[in-house]
Amino acid sequence: MARRTRAVSALGLVLLLGTAACDTDHGSSDARPVACRASQLGWKMTRLPGKRQDTPAATLSAENKGTKSCTFDGYPDIDVYIGKGPSAGGKPKKGAGPVRLRLSPRHTVEFPLFYEATAAPGDGCEVSAEYDPSITVTPPHAKDGSLVRMTDARGKHVRAQVCDIDIELGSPQLR
Repeated sequence: MARRTRAVSALGLVLLLGTAACDTDHGSSDARPVACRASQLGWKMTRLPGKRQDTPAATLSAENKGTKSCTFDGYPDIDVYIGKGPSAGGKPKKGAGPVRLRLSPRHTVEFPLFYEATAAPGDGCEVSAEYDPSITVTPPHAKDGSLVRMTDARGKHVRAQVCDIDIELGSPQLR
């Protein structure tokens, strides 16, 4: 009887210690990062100089300013608009791969943006720079977005202009 009691006690202790060890592994902050939220991301939209066929007109980047890793599971939502008037929205470029990446603290993900930034002679732009459009970017699977100002490569504010209704996002790259 005493041997059986010791065996049951030993087995119970092994199970208790095993459960405690498993719980600490699952509770670690880097084991399973949560989705990136607007509050932990610093967005930048940079217009690129010149415009050759099949090259991006701008880049959209997001830096993880938080202290923990987060995941990007999809493309961000982009909306360039003039008040309640004309707008242009983002969508993945045809052939762009799916997005599922881990963004570590102080690292950046960068998306190339493809759109017409100048109108053909005689045509107008859907969202004209004349009115200094607003730009909102929302991370994938988030409800809240952030206002973003478009800049040139030196960081100087430039007015956004989109001469189409679509802004296509290319496959992202980690920096």
